Parts: sequence; structure tokens; C-alpha cells
Amino acid sequence: MSHTPTSYHAFNLFTLTMESRYGARWRDTVAPETVAVMADEIALGFGGVAETPTSTVSGGKAPTVWRLPDGSRVRTGRFGLKMELDDEGHLAAG
Repeated sequence: MSHTPTSYHAFNLFTLTMESRYGARWRDTVAPETVAVMADEIALGFGGVAETPTSTVSGGKAPTVWRLPDGSRVRTGRFGLKMELDDEGHLAAG
């Protein structure tokens, strides 16, 4: 049975949260540090475990890779939250 990876849901929640709070042009108007903190909070909220130092520790200067409970991964930083697509094969087999 196929399932939607948690990383997809985390990405959608991050995007919807940023757009609802700051508008469609949030990338142009929100401080990068704020974006990084919000992305980390979303990853944590989905049960993510940091595989690299977190953005909140580095001020968002270095991306953080998070492993979510279903094995999918996301990357967070000043850019926001992105899905790690290299896990697709792993997820299809699960």
C-alpha cells in the first residue's frame, strides 16, 4: 500500500503557514532567520530528528537535514523547508 511521505505534509504545512501569516511574497519580506526558525519548528512538530546541526543554532546559515518518523527527510534553512527527494525509492519500498 502506497502512502504519502510525512515530508510532503511538512512541506505543505510550512508553505501554507508562511503564506497565511506573511502573504504570498513571504520570501521577499520575511527575515531569513524567521524563515529558518519556522521551518525548524515544522520539522520538530512532525517528530523530526536533526541529522545535522539545527538552523536555530546557526541562525539559519547552514541547512539542517531532519529525518521524520516514517523515514522521509526534509531540509530546513533560510530558504524554508524542502523535501529530500532522494528518499523516494526508500518510501516506495515501504
